[in-house]
Amino acid sequence: MMVERKEPEDLQQLILHISTDFINLSPRKVDVTIDHALETIGKYTDSDRAYVFQLNRTDSTISNSHEWCADAIEPQIMNLQKIRLSEHPWFKEYLLGQEPVLINDVQNLPKWASLEKTELLAQEIQSLIVVPMIYSNSQIGFVGFDSVRRKRVWTDKDVELLKVIADIFTNALVHRSVVTKLHESEEQHRLLIENLNDGIVISQNDKFIFLNKQFAGMLGYTYDELIMADYRSVYTDEGLEILLERSRRRQSGEVVPSRYETIFKKKDGSRLDVEANVRIINYHNAPATFAIVSDITERKKAEMYQRKLEVELLKRQKVSSMGIFAGGMVHNIRNTLTVIMGRAQLLKQKMPDLKEPDIIINNANKIVQMADNFIKKAKREQIEKATDIDLNDLLKTDIAYMESNQYVKNSADIQFDLDHSIPTIRAHYIDFTHAISAILEFSIAAMEKSSHRELRIHTESTENAIILTISHTGKPLSDEDKDSVFTPFYSLKKFAGKRNLGVEQLATMQLFNAYSLLERYKVRFKVETDADKCTIFYLTIPVSR
Repeated sequence: MMVERKEPEDLQQLILHISTDFINLSPRKVDVTIDHALETIGKYTDSDRAYVFQLNRTDSTISNSHEWCADAIEPQIMNLQKIRLSEHPWFKEYLLGQEPVLINDVQNLPKWASLEKTELLAQEIQSLIVVPMIYSNSQIGFVGFDSVRRKRVWTDKDVELLKVIADIFTNALVHRSVVTKLHESEEQHRLLIENLNDGIVISQNDKFIFLNKQFAGMLGYTYDELIMADYRSVYTDEGLEILLERSRRRQSGEVVPSRYETIFKKKDGSRLDVEANVRIINYHNAPATFAIVSDITERKKAEMYQRKLEVELLKRQKVSSMGIFAGGMVHNIRNTLTVIMGRAQLLKQKMPDLKEPDIIINNANKIVQMADNFIKKAKREQIEKATDIDLNDLLKTDIAYMESNQYVKNSADIQFDLDHSIPTIRAHYIDFTHAISAILEFSIAAMEKSSHRELRIHTESTENAIILTISHTGKPLSDEDKDSVFTPFYSLKKFAGKRNLGVEQLATMQLFNAYSLLERYKVRFKVETDADKCTIFYLTIPVSR
């Protein structure tokens, strides 16, 4: 015999009480709060069992996740795990539909639900009601009541109560799932970030608001020392200038590359070459700078070493070819000139008033002098050990060699102002002649389109150094180039990827070769532009007296 239950008078208070329990509920308290709610509504509705089933779409199964049972009612939660929907067609169609299912008498189930009927009766269930839990138009499970001790007639109020409870449970379970996945994702990202070889950093309002331990470690700091520190504190002066230049270019409307090289300053004050890959992101509803920072110290060393090898190879190839060529060329020149000068002398004896023999003899002597300068330079460059170098003599030899080029000789006014008391330099001759020739050649090339071409060479001596000054009246270097043309990798950065390089660009690249050749002698380089727009190269060469 079915029993019709009396309608409750305080249903709204019950729903309000349960809803309040789920406000701002932490994910770890969801299960115990659902269990408590099932107990409350189970007792209130005089049900024998209240429960929640959750659907797993990955393996198409459904499991009893929460259960409350009245006194003397046997729990079934352990028996109702991983139920395969493919084996329960009626269950799948009706209980997993998106409408409430009311069964007042299990015995009245249709024949094609015989499997489900048998299982329900095995649990001694006589009546049941199920309401789906829906999220984004998709069912994630259901909430239900069982009546074991008697048959029940389920009312609209029962359905409405379960609908409200299903919505409350759905929101709690979905929220917990989202938060859990977010935490798992954050943990995975944290582990990934902390184990990267690269530094990860976010700066906002001039402060480091996020960084991984790798970023702090590569600079020699702890995490606590850098978090919320001024991001500019880790840059060298050169690095800050690169940063300001990028900012100026952006403000002028130029698109600056996201990946660039810069220089950081470690905690101990030492330099750290890095490559930064920068993006502007939205972080906590405000613009922020996100950067991946790579330590490129070893790469820089490898590039430097490779560049030095290239310079050394070119130097040796040039010396070798010059030495081989010099001997044969000078021998042939002298033989030819001997014949020419002999004939000119005979012609002068026969015709003493004729001026041409003197002109021939004079020019032949100049050719001999140029050949002598050439062979002198070639022989000195072939010396493979350090010698005492007279810088003034080296400069004169290099200029004399360059003057074999008629453009240099006829179109450039070369002026010397040499201090003859300067000490000698202990070094490899080839290093200094190639380095200084690079600066001289650059200066000559810079004056190609100048109306006034003047090259000045000055030497002077201080207590511990020789100051070599080379100035020209040609096209001046830009402020950017002036500050960096003698620094490592200037030419690699400026001309990398350019297939066609002009004379001016090639000459500029030679300035780095000068740096590479003289770096081991601790020579300091500086470039300035004076009031007359003359470009002045200063080389400070340490010497021991």
